[in-house]
Amino acid sequence: MSNPILLAQVTDSHLLAKTTDQLRGCNTWQMFNAVMQEVARYNPDGLLLTGDLAERGEADAYGHLVDAIAPLHVPTYWLPGNHDRLDVLQHVFQSLPNSQGLQSVDLGTWQLILLDSVFPQAKFGEGYLALQQLRFYLTSHSSKPTLVALHHHPVSVGIDWVDQIGVQNAAEFCALIESFSQVKLVVFGHIHHEFQCRVGGVSFYGCPSTCLQVMPAVGEANERPGFRLLWLYGDGSYETEVRRVSGVCEDLRRVVEIV
Repeated sequence: MSNPILLAQVTDSHLLAKTTDQLRGCNTWQMFNAVMQEVARYNPDGLLLTGDLAERGEADAYGHLVDAIAPLHVPTYWLPGNHDRLDVLQHVFQSLPNSQGLQSVDLGTWQLILLDSVFPQAKFGEGYLALQQLRFYLTSHSSKPTLVALHHHPVSVGIDWVDQIGVQNAAEFCALIESFSQVKLVVFGHIHHEFQCRVGGVSFYGCPSTCLQVMPAVGEANERPGFRLLWLYGDGSYETEVRRVSGVCEDLRRVVEIV
């Protein structure tokens, strides 16, 4: 089997404009930097950022993020979350070589689709997907195994308040990707904990935040910041696992309102 493409998914960093400031008692910059140091150990072929990169969408916060990921010297694939300011994010990322956002990306043997699930009219941070563009991408590249990435979760994670702020047209999204057999997996952020399930022929994976976590509905609670590794093989198969970072913050409080 040929060497796989290795992507590192990093999400929900909620960075602040000042690197010394704290959010809910923890320094999000310190935690993000620790995660990035661990990511660098794996020499990924690309970095996948799945939203809520800055808590208030401030240019300085995105500048800190770019400074932290630039030394990896790998392609960066990004999309916004409900805490992000898309216009500011796009502007700052122009300074980062080989970064791509909100498009279909040719990874060689795979296709990566970066979706915008942010719903500007949302009252509570819920998401919504315009599916015409996704259908176009899937129709145009039907021969390549495909990874779809977005911020909001399009499947239930079993937590009432979290599921209320997921993708509002999730049923339509799932029906669409199920009709395209090349879609192998969907990854997302927003939920601040590790998650996986399978719907039809597609696997869905949630990722821990680089800062504060949410108690999962099932499974072992883990309050350490983390990221997800994705190995994409040329034959359409894949492997994935979550890695955690220890010793970053002694008081990792679970989040109720951060998402």
